[in-house]
Amino acid sequence: MFEQQVQCSSTGARSVRTRRRALMILRCEECATLLAPEETACTSCGRDELERVRAAGTGTVVSWTVVDCSSVDLPLALVPCTLAIVELDEGPWIYTWIEGELPVHPERSVRVEFRLAESGERFPVFAVRRTVADRAGIS
Repeated sequence: MFEQQVQCSSTGARSVRTRRRALMILRCEECATLLAPEETACTSCGRDELERVRAAGTGTVVSWTVVDCSSVDLPLALVPCTLAIVELDEGPWIYTWIEGELPVHPERSVRVEFRLAESGERFPVFAVRRTVADRAGIS
């Protein structure tokens, strides 16, 4: 579901290498349908020849719920966590964890973006994208 990518940048005499994880989805090699990372066969044509492709890492929250889960910081306590279904901009729907607060009654779609998570996470982590209006405090 995640792929390590190494990016190099040059800053004068020094070269900097950074590692970044990309969100990967599947594409049917037969009909090019894009699929969620956990699919085993194409939902359109039924073929099982699927290739991994990089997703943009942005999408819209379709549904969410708050569940109690354990925390690395407080291993004996349960903390509220937001589990959501996100429709990626490419089309597939995936289960995710959400960082940040979601509006109780959103007046418009809630946009999210992929975030690097600790290895071993069952679901990818997305964070709520703040719009220009949100940052400026405009309602």
